[in-house]
Amino acid sequence: MSDFLRLIGERLRMIRKVKGFTQDQLAEKTDKVGMSKSHISDIERGQRNISLTTLETLMNALEIDPSELFNFQKLDGVDGIHEKKLIIDIHKSMLMERGLDEVQYIVRTASDFLGTLDAKEASRRNKKE
Repeated sequence: MSDFLRLIGERLRMIRKVKGFTQDQLAEKTDKVGMSKSHISDIERGQRNISLTTLETLMNALEIDPSELFNFQKLDGVDGIHEKKLIIDIHKSMLMERGLDEVQYIVRTASDFLGTLDAKEASRRNKKE
């Protein structure tokens, strides 16, 4: 499936987990539509193309609005190992359909960026001493 479906699925999964719902509990909250746990699982993995009606049903069950679902900038302030893993999974989903050269370029760029951040932090520490 597409990167977009995977990204939306990962975002739905992260919101569900942050709100403390299991897939079974979310399925129960969609009982008027009759969405099953396996259907939700497929959506979260980006394995199922969903309609806008299905997306709206899930957003209502999670008690979120569209801006919350599509606001990927909110991920920047999330703390905790579980949430960190979910963010990494989102990035992994985005990279899986990219070519090897692109992925290697992104890894090099990220490594360079992190090296720059580390150097700035070391410089700040040295100035304090």
